Amino acid sequence: MRSRLLAVLTTLVLAVGGTLALAPPALAAASSNAIVKTNNTRAGEVWFNRSDGSHANKAWFDLYDAKCDAHSVYVEYQINNNGTVQKENEGGCGSTKGFNLQTGYFVIVYRVCVNDTFGNHPCSNWVSDRN
Repeated sequence: MRSRLLAVLTTLVLAVGGTLALAPPALAAASSNAIVKTNNTRAGEVWFNRSDGSHANKAWFDLYDAKCDAHSVYVEYQINNNGTVQKENEGGCGSTKGFNLQTGYFVIVYRVCVNDTFGNHPCSNWVSDRN
């Protein structure tokens, strides 16, 4: 009985561990995030990460292309109400690309969009955060 319980628990731990390994990398560290959907499924996601001593002590984005649709994703953002900046992840389905921002205190608004070749660029709602 004890060895069967141990086998079941080991299988459960391995199954959970395998699932966690497939999760995008920034999920646990992010301060906030935004998701864009196309056809009611997640197409892209961006995580804003406050500076924490890593990444040259700068805040950063992790931009994830979640959909195998041949369309890249990009993040648009403004820091302290200055001009809009756009950064793209052209790595394809399942890829994540990181972008360092800056150090110090700032307020940021951002959203994630799909670069649709037909001129329709679906985007998430704007998200506000701070470093």
